[in-house]
Amino acid sequence: MAPTICCKCDKEIDDQAICSSGKSYHPEHFTCTECEKPIGMSEFKLLKNELVCNECFLKKHATRCYVCGSLILERAIAAVGRKWHEECFKCVGCCQNLLTSTFFEVNGYLFCKNDFRKAFSSRCAGCGEPIDKKAIVALNTKWHPRCFECFNCGERIATDNFNIENGNPFCLKCSGEPTRNQITN
Repeated sequence: MAPTICCKCDKEIDDQAICSSGKSYHPEHFTCTECEKPIGMSEFKLLKNELVCNECFLKKHATRCYVCGSLILERAIAAVGRKWHEECFKCVGCCQNLLTSTFFEVNGYLFCKNDFRKAFSSRCAGCGEPIDKKAIVALNTKWHPRCFECFNCGERIATDNFNIENGNPFCLKCSGEPTRNQITN
């Protein structure tokens, strides 16, 4: 029978050998690659085929939650190149858990659909609310069709003919000028 050789020192093992992952070690050479402390009967991990004690693994290599920075020791959510605890995977606006919801990521922050819309949608120049669907583009800004109205009488401007006075839209009835401006849908 061929002699057992220690994979750390390349010397023959006479007495006791520790075997792990197809390699044999003298007991004194069965040590953590990171801190060089003996592993003995403790828990360890193999990283890139090297022994790492559980303490070093948890300090230096274990996955941490993107939000709270704590170790993830159980189930994790992996999305947009990061990992989260299930309870940390939530909208930054309303704190709604996003496990089963549509979400959006902006600069590492997660948003539910509603908070994303509130934060990033175009705003109506008339009411200030987000514009989700159809918009009128006039006066270098966007409007809900219901909000594009005459500054003077408040009537909705539904045609593409209107006038501008002091930067505000006026219907043709209220305006003194016969100029025409275009709106685009």
